[in-house]
Amino acid sequence: MDRPAPRPLPWKSWSAFTSWAQDFSLKQKVLGGFLGVVVLVGIFTSFIGTRLARETIMDRARRELQGNLSTASFILKNSLENLQLKIRLWAGSERVAEALARGNAEEIRNRLAMVAAENDMDFLSMINEKGQVVAQAYVAESKPVDVSTGPLIKRALEGKGAAGLRILPAARLARENPALGKRLGDKTTDGMVMEAAQPIMSGGKVLGVLYGGILLNNNDYVVNRISREVFRGETYGNKPIGEVTVFQGSNCISTTLRGSDGLPLAGLAASGTVGTKVLTQGEVGMTWEDLQGSTYLAATEPLFDLDKNIVGAIQVATLERPISSVADTLVATFMVVALFGALLMGAISYFLVKWINRPLEQMLHAAKRAAEGDLSHAVPVFARDEIGELAATFNLMIRNLAESQRKLEEWGKQLATKVAEQVGELDQAREQVARVKKLASLEKMADGMAHLMAHISDPMLRVSGSEEISSTSRVLVLDSDEKVLDVCERILVSEGFGVKVTTSVQEALKELEKEFWDVVVADIDMPDMGGKELLKEIKYRQPEVQVIMTAPFKSTEAAIETVKMGAYDYIPKPFGPHQILLMVYTALQTRQMLEQTRRQHAEQRAETIFQRLPVAIALADKEHRVVYHNRAFLELAAHSGQEPDQVRGKTFEELFGQDPLLQFKGQEEAAGSRWLQLEKVGRTAKLYNFKIPEEDLRVLMLLDITETVIKDQQADVFKAETISKAQQVIHQQMRVAQEIAGLLGETTAETKAALFELIKLAREGAVR
Repeated sequence: MDRPAPRPLPWKSWSAFTSWAQDFSLKQKVLGGFLGVVVLVGIFTSFIGTRLARETIMDRARRELQGNLSTASFILKNSLENLQLKIRLWAGSERVAEALARGNAEEIRNRLAMVAAENDMDFLSMINEKGQVVAQAYVAESKPVDVSTGPLIKRALEGKGAAGLRILPAARLARENPALGKRLGDKTTDGMVMEAAQPIMSGGKVLGVLYGGILLNNNDYVVNRISREVFRGETYGNKPIGEVTVFQGSNCISTTLRGSDGLPLAGLAASGTVGTKVLTQGEVGMTWEDLQGSTYLAATEPLFDLDKNIVGAIQVATLERPISSVADTLVATFMVVALFGALLMGAISYFLVKWINRPLEQMLHAAKRAAEGDLSHAVPVFARDEIGELAATFNLMIRNLAESQRKLEEWGKQLATKVAEQVGELDQAREQVARVKKLASLEKMADGMAHLMAHISDPMLRVSGSEEISSTSRVLVLDSDEKVLDVCERILVSEGFGVKVTTSVQEALKELEKEFWDVVVADIDMPDMGGKELLKEIKYRQPEVQVIMTAPFKSTEAAIETVKMGAYDYIPKPFGPHQILLMVYTALQTRQMLEQTRRQHAEQRAETIFQRLPVAIALADKEHRVVYHNRAFLELAAHSGQEPDQVRGKTFEELFGQDPLLQFKGQEEAAGSRWLQLEKVGRTAKLYNFKIPEEDLRVLMLLDITETVIKDQQADVFKAETISKAQQVIHQQMRVAQEIAGLLGETTAETKAALFELIKLAREGAVR
């Protein structure tokens, strides 16, 4: 007994799959194919969707952390400015100047101790005009030590106040405040301080300097303040959602991280990425950090002293787990929805295939009976859709089959075959003529292009080099404070800008509707309109204008949102004249760079289009040498055996064996165009020639029509042969039809109509 051949494995090859699937019914094939497509599409979309969701969530977390780092840097800078402001106020007191003039060290020390205690300063000292210490807040008897070598104190002795971050030796800090030496510990040789110095003036003369500072080492006040402002006390699993750390070099000196004993974790070392990218290269770093058994997404920014040297870094980090939990929840929801959708589509597919397949099975049964010779069976029609129409057409075909089979079986097959052959040949002729017409349309395109290029006054796009920012740039300033408007107007006008200031939002919007402005400086807290709405109105009227928002500290978050919406940047209030001037210059430079980039892109697109034109184009000098050309010209010249790098500098006589511009030498361009037979390259071309206005150059456009001429000749020969053959076949069919009509005793109306149609078709072909 023969065993059945084993079924092929479907995954071996495509032929194996088709052999494996051919034994299944149509219902199984359609249902299986549809479900397979649904499953594959579901898996693919689920994978892409989950991947995109995770990337989107992580990207949003990175942007938010970058904003938190900016806020942390702002708070640190604000703390330094507050320290400078407090020392400036006390240095400007007349009592302090009088006490220094009298040389009463005890009175000065008492006042310094009171000021330092009220303002949480770690040290506060006063020196005379020679740089020697007069009194210290935390030292009862001060020695006349010379401290004038520090950069801040040097500027103060010159009559200029200054503030910044500094690295001071432990011995110096212990001399300023003995308690600071204990805070640093025995192993620490120096510390990072926020220091400010202010001259004490009297009658325009420097009597001395008041300087003080706050030690950041083991000081949680600054990092806790940043943590409150950035993370607002949020927790995740009884753990703070974020942490803030200040590094001195690569060592942690202050952090909000707490150990198991509840004390801050000091002494941590920065990661390799932070040490390389932040502390060495001075760039902002975004890294993943493992701290206390948890993963954090951390952003780190370098800290600079007054001389722009990197002295440390500030780091803001957030827990990774809250971010990943949101992504996991979203992915799980997406997968459940995808699974439910796949099940629903499977059920719908099953019932839909079953409903469509039932009338097809009935038609299959009827077709089998018709094949067996039973032409009386009809398919029941239940609907008027495409399947119902197919069933009705099937019934009509069965009824007419018996009647038509006997009359048309032999003669119809023969006539249909001959007519199909002739129609196919005629279709080929029509396709050939259509291709010739398409090639001819290229010639019309070249005519239009030549006319257009002949009337372009400057065919070569020239791009000027980088331009300096125009001193006549226009700046519109909107603020509710008259003093701010006065400062901005004076500083910008002094730099040569065209300035318009206003306290009215409506007036500013009307100015934007009337004239173009380069930069708009707008207050975010205008009484008539909020910052976001104001930005939308400005961008609606002039989308290209650069908008700079000014905002007090309380509106920092709103200012950051406007930057995300399209504002160029924001300036925190209060700001100095140099800040607004620097921001305006930066905005104008950015706008100039954007415009230059657009022009460069336009040049590149124009060059690409020119090189891809199918018409051969070349520029010739007065000696008819090629100075510039496109790819099509290279292809045409290649027929003469010239290499691509040998075309430029050659004359047309050397390239093509003749000079098509010779008759136009010293003359104006001839009207129209003319044909050229380039015998050296064996091509036929149509010439367009004109001179570029205000340039001693001529443009030569050569349209290669060799293939068109050959196709025209071939089409004429093929058309003549086709018409001749069609007439022979028609005459032969007429004789066959007459013989059949003689046998049948009559010529039917259908035969006559077919013959007349063939004769008409042949005549139309002959006319064409």
